[in-house]
Amino acid sequence: MKLIAFLLFVTLVAVNAADQVPKCAQDLQDKLDSGQVCQQGDTDCIAALKSFKECVVGCAVQNSNKQKETASCVQSTCQTSNASVSSFKNDLIKCANSSLIAAFSMMFGIIFLII
Repeated sequence: MKLIAFLLFVTLVAVNAADQVPKCAQDLQDKLDSGQVCQQGDTDCIAALKSFKECVVGCAVQNSNKQKETASCVQSTCQTSNASVSSFKNDLIKCANSSLIAAFSMMFGIIFLII
């Protein structure tokens, strides 16, 4: 889970290097850091979060890291029955869609490269 938090933070900072990190990106980072996505010891949530990460990478590869297509893929393909991960997914998609920076898709590309 710490790896996911690190990757999310690094990619969002990299995308916005010239500008301030969007509040939504910082909020998502704070959720991961404080254990608000998955409580410590919640193995079902942690497994669902790991599966979600793998799905995001798959969408990025499938859509050549194109922002709009990747976000759409994540929204339609990366399903989870875990309420905590589902909420995090929705927040991530809202953040991606609200970002006016076209390079947001680099988030998915950097995750792919690091993994």
